[in-house]
Order: sequence, then C-alpha cells, then structure tokens
Amino acid sequence: MAFVQGFLTELELDSNVITLVTADVTFSESKTVLDKSVMDGSGFAKSIPGMVSGSLNINGHIDQANLNLLEASWAKDIAVIFRLTINEGLATDGSWSGIVTLDSFSRETAADSNWAFTLSGSTSTATIFTPSIP
Repeated sequence: MAFVQGFLTELELDSNVITLVTADVTFSESKTVLDKSVMDGSGFAKSIPGMVSGSLNINGHIDQANLNLLEASWAKDIAVIFRLTINEGLATDGSWSGIVTLDSFSRETAADSNWAFTLSGSTSTATIFTPSIP
C-alpha cells in the first residue's frame, strides 16, 4: 500500500479481521432517559437511564485483500460483533467493541494503489472501551 496518513487500525467484524488505515473514527452514543415518579410526597420525578444506542463511522484507506474481507462483512444482513483497535498514532491504546448493524458503505479507488472507504453502522448496545495492558 502506498503511504497514506492516518492511524494503523485493526477492525474485527464478525470473524473477519481487517487491517486498515483510518483517517477519522467517530463513536456516538446516547441513552433514553426515563422519568420515574416517586411516591415520597416531594412532587419531583427521578430520571433513570434507559436503552443505549449509537453509531460508528469510519473513514480511511484499505488495500484490496482487506477490502475483500470488508465486502464479506458488508454482505451480511445481520448485526455483527465488532472490535476496533487503533494500533498506532494515538496516546490512547486500547480497543472498542460492541454490536453493529452496518447501514452505509462506500468505496472508491485512486491511483495510489489503495481504496478510500467510508463505513457506517448503528450500534444497539453500549460500546465498551478496553484499555490495553502494558
């Protein structure tokens, strides 16, 4: 692969381990908040956290062999387990994991022997951060 600026990253989707160079990674999560009435005479409701949902967006570059693995994961019409590990380029050394339903995938080739891609999906559980152990 020609030199591309970004972070060397390993993305595991289902059973496919995909090596790529990421330019941008975005995890967005939100929780519904449920109001719970309290029978203590105060007249105030308490809020409790509800379901967690979110999104995963990755932009980057990939070679042909790893694109084939990404295509195989994209072809599945089910939610898949993912783990994203950024191996270099950040002070944070660890991985994020969860369950994702892939909902958008674009790829384009350039003259520099690699593919530019964008991959997006919706998460249906909390994304878990696991720090690496030195």
